Amino acid sequence: MEQASARAHVVATARSTDDAKPAPEQPRRASLLQVQIEFLSHADNWVFIAPAVAIVVGLLASQPGWSDLLWLGLGVLLFIPQEYFTHVHVLHAPLPAKLRPYLWMYRLHYGHHDHPRRNDLMYMPLWLTLPMLAANVALFWLITPDQRAFFAAFGGALLGYIVFEWSHLMCHVPYVPTGRLCKHVRSQHLLHHFADEQRAYSVAPWSLGMDRMMGTRNDPKRRSATCRHLGLPADHPWLDIARQRFAGNSNGDAGASRLWQRISRGRP
Repeated sequence: MEQASARAHVVATARSTDDAKPAPEQPRRASLLQVQIEFLSHADNWVFIAPAVAIVVGLLASQPGWSDLLWLGLGVLLFIPQEYFTHVHVLHAPLPAKLRPYLWMYRLHYGHHDHPRRNDLMYMPLWLTLPMLAANVALFWLITPDQRAFFAAFGGALLGYIVFEWSHLMCHVPYVPTGRLCKHVRSQHLLHHFADEQRAYSVAPWSLGMDRMMGTRNDPKRRSATCRHLGLPADHPWLDIARQRFAGNSNGDAGASRLWQRISRGRP
């Protein structure tokens, strides 16, 4: 009971402390359609959606079989550790000693912890995702026996990435999912942001077991003073430089994306 109470407190705090504005007495919520439009409006997502759709259509149009599903499942399975270890070792890499690499890290992930309501800072930049995509192409080309198996496995990896990005967005928009599993994913990820950034790295539902395997499951008793700025004090000048550098990338303002603004203003 004590752990459940602590978790509820942290999640409730997370929903209201993303920015300095007080939470409304009756907070408005986005619709699922609004979240879907927000997801599809980011061009980076189409780098993965378009080839994934093309692969699935191609497989279905050319005598599909059970082996296609098996190779697709393998692609998803191999993406799961990629999601986890990229988050741990790349996105949460040690704080750089110089400003220029810090700005890279701010765009890569540090800025997402600083402004979790900024969707542009949530998505990984193409200068990381495209090399990862190329590495997956090479991997599946080596381990698959033929071209069809390659496309099915690669399509599975693309599907894994799409589910990861969708799950991540659902954790950071003013929409509260109704499903038990989706609520659990959201609560765990908010604890990663507002309780302890060194726990609960997994985001996609099928990746949650990675935290259990690697010993990074959430501990409601743990609290970190660095979960918002990842190693820098809140008044460090690098933060202001980074915020100004990337402020213009938001489709809303410097603190929140347009979906949050629409909801806070009561707009449909």
